[in-house]
Order: sequence, then structure tokens, then C-alpha cells
Amino acid sequence: MTEEDAMVDRSGGGRHWLLLIYRIRAESSGRRTYVWRQLRQLGAVYLQQAAAVLPDLPELRAELDRLGQRIRSSGGEASLLETVSPSPAWEAELVERFNAARDAEYGEILDSVESFEDEIRRETSKKRFGFAELEEGEADWEKLRHWFSRLGERDFFGAAGRASAEEALGRGRALLDGFTREVYQAEGLEPGAAEDRAVR
Repeated sequence: MTEEDAMVDRSGGGRHWLLLIYRIRAESSGRRTYVWRQLRQLGAVYLQQAAAVLPDLPELRAELDRLGQRIRSSGGEASLLETVSPSPAWEAELVERFNAARDAEYGEILDSVESFEDEIRRETSKKRFGFAELEEGEADWEKLRHWFSRLGERDFFGAAGRASAEEALGRGRALLDGFTREVYQAEGLEPGAAEDRAVR
């Protein structure tokens, strides 16, 4: 059974969802920001202020349970409820909102990949083929790769923007591989060593 199947009611009804409704004291702006960030990292969509929804998946339920406990331990209120899509139209609109949120994040990845490519091209045009530049490029690449991986974990419904982000990352990886070979050549090392490093 796929994750998507797990979210659908076996009786033929709509998808199952988890709804976190919470209240944080007005003076606790730092805690409010913390909760918002945690829910964003999980991929939640807000139905209204302080009411966030996620697909009913075991790992998300555990995370929301922990977040609810943290809210309550800091003097706030939190209730984790289960619900089912009341209609196909409501469900379709909610799935669209999830996908729109993911597409916006994929757009951020596209922008970051463009900046990454610009930096590699700048170093190349200046013929700055050193290990310091290479290590900086590899570190930036790892951040992009990790970001994309984390985003994929909260792309519950296959947002359309994923394909463009994957394509951009492929271009960025190829550009970094080429830069890696240039560095190894400038350092007088064997081309195979550059390829070994590039596949890490």
C-alpha cells in the first residue's frame, strides 16, 4: 500500500487528514514562530489561523503529537483531530493548495540552482580552479541536494514543479562535474580522480 492509498478511506470515502488546532499565548511570539516553522517543515497547509492540516500518515501523526505536547508544555493549547474529506471538491481544492505550496518551494530551489550555476561559471571564467573553490561548490551542492530531498518528503501529491527542479539540479550537477575536472587538471591530477570525487 502506498502512502497515497493509506490516506484514502477504505469504505470509498475521501482522504483522511490530521488537523492540529492550537492556541499560543499572545506574548509568546517566539513560540508561535517556532510552531509555524515546524509545521512548514512538515508540509502543513493552514485552513485558518492556528489550524493546520496534514495527510494522515503515521510519521506525521507522531510529529504532530510531539509538537502538540511541546505547545501544551509551554502553556499553550493543542488538539490533534482526525477528519475525512467532506466532499471531492473540498479535497481537490486542498490537494491543490498542498501542490501550490510545494511548487513555490520548488521555485525557490530553481532560483538557488541558478545562483549556484552563476557562481560556478564566474569561477570558471576567472580560471579559479583551486580546491578551495571546488570545496565551496561541493558544499553548496550538498545543501541544494539535501533541500530537494527534504522537500520531496513533504511533496505528498506530486506537485508539478518537481520535474523542473530535478532538471535544474541535473544541469547544476553536470556543471559542477565539469568544474571538478578542470580543478583536477589544473592541479595535475589524473582525470579519473576527478570523476571519483564527483560521484560522491
